Amino acid sequence: MNISIDRASQFNNTPRIKVLGLGGAGCNTINRLSFLEVPGVELIAANTDRQCLQANPASSKILLGSNLTRGLGSGGNPAVGRSAAEESYKELIDAIRGSDLLFLTAGMGGGTGSGAIEIAARIAKSLNIPSLSIVTVPFAFEAGRRQHNAAEAVAALRPFTDTLITIPNDRLMAVASEDTTLEAAFGLSDDILLKGIQGITQMLGEPGLLDVDFSHVLRLVRTGGGTYISQGYGDGENRAIHAVESALSHPLLEDIQIQQAKGLIVKFSGDLSIAELEHAMHYLQARTSPETEIIPAVNTRERLNGQVMVTLLATGIGATALEYTPIPQEIPAVKVREEKLVEESPLPLDISPHSFKSAEKELDDLEIPAFIRRGYNQVERAVAYHG
Repeated sequence: MNISIDRASQFNNTPRIKVLGLGGAGCNTINRLSFLEVPGVELIAANTDRQCLQANPASSKILLGSNLTRGLGSGGNPAVGRSAAEESYKELIDAIRGSDLLFLTAGMGGGTGSGAIEIAARIAKSLNIPSLSIVTVPFAFEAGRRQHNAAEAVAALRPFTDTLITIPNDRLMAVASEDTTLEAAFGLSDDILLKGIQGITQMLGEPGLLDVDFSHVLRLVRTGGGTYISQGYGDGENRAIHAVESALSHPLLEDIQIQQAKGLIVKFSGDLSIAELEHAMHYLQARTSPETEIIPAVNTRERLNGQVMVTLLATGIGATALEYTPIPQEIPAVKVREEKLVEESPLPLDISPHSFKSAEKELDDLEIPAFIRRGYNQVERAVAYHG
């Protein structure tokens, strides 16, 4: 029997990647990413602030908790943000479903992003969709409640996302010049998200001499721990090594311990020789653990005017070195909620007991993640707080 394989068609079925930004900071990231027009990536904005959401150019938008907040925001209260996401779980399911890989982004410390990102991650987990979360945490001068909220939000998110990168806002100030605008500084953190999206899509987008497929990416993402995604360029003598050096030296990821990575995919693009590839791989192997699984990919068809581009995806780094800074001593240490308590966190279909019974009959349990079918007390507390 003769079997004909159309190699080009294998790469037409590219994975569906979605980016969900939650809250003010998350939606600002979506806003900036929308102007970069990353092909094949769907951008979704979700917020409790109707006015902010209306101004966002995302292709999909979700007003979280319209009944709870009436589109007026969460008032900086993560409990309200969380309950708003719980109220809008159907819209979140519809937005997330169908994606092969989900990027979540939010700013920790406020209300909507801090409270809602955990719910989004839990929904993705219940749908068996791998998620990669990139979040920012407050400046040191934002002492008090925002620091406390951020620590709790990161702790709550961690069990439900496959990989997590936290970026202290203070690092933005450290790598930016004194005359850098605040918007430009936040653009540096967006660059990590953009490089991650571009890196994965470019890894899978074109056939080469050595290829990686989406199953490789998923397997590494699901190893858990910290994740490093970056790109680098090199030219001149030792250009392939210079490209690896560049990919390893993003200013916001400078403290990442790459030698702790459990798995690493490295893709070389450009007209490099076998000797250049060998030298670059030796250079990379010398900076990783002998136990690190390194999967190389090469695309010599892409012409980069004499340059070599390297895309790195490293996972399983443990607690990423961009971990959240310790809470100031005057703020009580946050105790991570036990799994039992997290699983019992309620989501309302309605806040009245009578309407709960009628609504329950109308909903298909297969459409509702298990953690949502627990009860309704939390939204009542949020409503009482919100007024």
